[in-house]
Amino acid sequence: MNNTFDIMVIGGGLVGASAAVAMALKGFKVVMVDRHDPDLSVYDDLANWDQRIYAISPNNVAWLEEIGVWQGTDADRICTIQKMQIWGDSHSSRPLVFDAYENNTKDLGVILESNQLLKAAWDRMSQLGVTILTGSECLDLEINDDVALLTLNDKRALEAKLVIAADGGQSWVRKQCGIGTSLHVYDHKGVVANFETELPHHSIARQWFREDGILAWLPLSGNRISMVWSTAKSDELLADDLASLANKVAEAGHWQCGRLKAMTSPAVFSLVKQTADRLIGHRLVLVGDAAHQIHPMVGQGVNLGFRDVIELSRTLDQRKRFEEIGDDIVLRRYERERKSDMLGLGALTHGLYWLFSSDVTFIRRLGIKGMALLNKQNVIKRWLMEQAS
Repeated sequence: MNNTFDIMVIGGGLVGASAAVAMALKGFKVVMVDRHDPDLSVYDDLANWDQRIYAISPNNVAWLEEIGVWQGTDADRICTIQKMQIWGDSHSSRPLVFDAYENNTKDLGVILESNQLLKAAWDRMSQLGVTILTGSECLDLEINDDVALLTLNDKRALEAKLVIAADGGQSWVRKQCGIGTSLHVYDHKGVVANFETELPHHSIARQWFREDGILAWLPLSGNRISMVWSTAKSDELLADDLASLANKVAEAGHWQCGRLKAMTSPAVFSLVKQTADRLIGHRLVLVGDAAHQIHPMVGQGVNLGFRDVIELSRTLDQRKRFEEIGDDIVLRRYERERKSDMLGLGALTHGLYWLFSSDVTFIRRLGIKGMALLNKQNVIKRWLMEQAS
């Protein structure tokens, strides 16, 4: 194998794999390195569903179609979001509503399983001739004026003009290059599970800012939903048997979809807000969770990562003829463009978490009142929908 490349992507998750695809389509010679051999199996019967579900924004769906990834997913396992309903607490009678029809758009986004999209991205990498190396640990990364040199534990050495770090929130690359982070660990943890519903969900995504956490229902195809519950009482939910859990989730959602039946056992994950001190280094760029992690309440984590890759692609396209892809001046343009989106969305989710998880009644009521006022401002609501697309 020729070990010299234009671009080295470290991390083969959704953002890393899509980055490798996007760079290969631009004619770069790309290698993707991941220490894991991912499970790329997907369910082909609608009785079974992955626990990890993503909401993908319309603009990102269009981009994934453009790079030939979306075509590899199963349309029968994808559900569009036609409306979003958000309640300010457990007792509010009127939700804040975002409606695709009122905004003259086809939908507000789509819901699909993680492995559906991951397998499509890996298949597309293979079609484009991306060199894929898995099962080897990264030992050392040395970046000098001319090249980045990566050494693996099997003694292979790879070199490239640009390194894209897409290796997650605990990024080895970020640490190796001495880039620090600001980190906030939330008191809540996220509990996820999938349910069959007694009543149709009508392609509505629902969210409640409750006193005991933030509960979200995401519509799946058919009479099914995926739940994400951000709560300090995750142990109690995990201790429930599946029937009790389903009843608790249905009751917390005011029986909006009737009775529920658990399709998967619940899983739990930590919730953090983390921002890298900088998004670039010499011949290095951070994307996805390696660059930023936010609370999942608005479903924008992976969408932020895709927007990182889109902006990096645009930046490399617009570089001057004499500028190399790893030049500091080129990568600074990427960092400058991404910071406002990244920091703005992080501040929004963190602020909403603080507002609605506060023990101070006045502060919570302030948030509820603000949502009621926003519901009457169609221009602002349309602007918010555009920002999230």
